[in-house]
Amino acid sequence: MTFGVNAKSMGFLLVLFTAAWLMEVQLSNQIWADPTTPAERSSATGEWNVDQLISGLAKQREETASFEETTFSSMLTKPLRTRGILKFTPPSRLEKHVTDPYDERYVIDGDKVLYENNHKRISKTFSLEDYPALQIFVEAFRSSLAGDLVTLKRFYKTSLEGEPRRWSLILRPQDPTIQSIVQSVRLSGEGDRMTRVESLLPDGDRSVLVIQGPRGE
Repeated sequence: MTFGVNAKSMGFLLVLFTAAWLMEVQLSNQIWADPTTPAERSSATGEWNVDQLISGLAKQREETASFEETTFSSMLTKPLRTRGILKFTPPSRLEKHVTDPYDERYVIDGDKVLYENNHKRISKTFSLEDYPALQIFVEAFRSSLAGDLVTLKRFYKTSLEGEPRRWSLILRPQDPTIQSIVQSVRLSGEGDRMTRVESLLPDGDRSVLVIQGPRGE
């Protein structure tokens, strides 16, 4: 990628928009045909499924939350921990602002991506469509929060674990090329709130982002 992002480190860049699980977009009123599999219906009652989960996550408000992210990589001598602010503005603007231990900001607005690093005096924009791996990762969240299960399943194989009060949605890329970069993304939460996002790379490197609740809590 541009601004010094190679294929290996790109996997961790992909978590930059995990704002989506908590930063809710407008709930779609369209009724989708039920494409769920038995694995997606895993719950205590046997009725709860991915479609219902996504509908529960989708809401109609702008929201800001604090986060703490830990990256585990063979490229690092010790885990890297960052903190900052996540923000979603409906219908498609996602922002991740790292404030500690450095200042770095990522913004996706529609198809446009902005990357800023004040310390390095970097400010770059590019098209999301030029980076398919990043695009499908972003769509995991935007599609989920828009209630667009059709688009979500176009990019990912999905499986659901747990029950409505405590759940995990596991996403595995459909595209073999993307599978060489990202093995899986696990979204976990309670009720209609996402609290954790874990990204796993094929070589065992991983990133864990914990949502600490709306800013000010």
